[in-house]
Amino acid sequence: MTAPPIDPSALGLLLYRAHRLARAGANEAARPTGLELHQAAVLATVRAGGIGSQRELGAALGIDKSTLVRIVDDLERRRLLERRRTAHDRRAYEIVITEDGEQHLREADALFRGAMQSLLAVFDPREQRQLHDLLARFVAQEGPTES
Repeated sequence: MTAPPIDPSALGLLLYRAHRLARAGANEAARPTGLELHQAAVLATVRAGGIGSQRELGAALGIDKSTLVRIVDDLERRRLLERRRTAHDRRAYEIVITEDGEQHLREADALFRGAMQSLLAVFDPREQRQLHDLLARFVAQEGPTES
C-alpha cells in the first residue's frame, strides 16, 4: 500500500514553522551572547575563510545587500568583525572576524547546539539522522555552499 500524496503547500507551511521554531529556540538560547542566528552565520562564514568581500559574503549566505550591510555594520560597531582595505585594491574591503567575534561565536555556537538538541529530542538518533539527510538533500537543490 502506497502512502497518499502530500499536499506541497502543507509541507511548505511545516518547513516554515520548523524554521521559525528552530530560529526562535536558537536565538533565545544565545541571547546572553548578544548574537542571533543570522549574525552568527555571518561570523561563521567569515571565520571559515574564502570570502574576500561583502558581495561574496552575501552570495555565500543568500542575504540581500541591504540586509547584509545592516548586519555587518552592527557587528563592526560591536567590534566583532572589521572591514579592512585589501592590499591588492585600496578601494576594496575584506571582512575579518575579530578575537571578540571569535569568542562570541564560540559561546553562541555552544548555546545554539544545546537548543537544537532540545528541539530534536522528539526524534530518536536514527530519526535525527534521517531528518538531517532529507534536509541536506532538499537544500542541495540550492547549489554548493560552504558549511
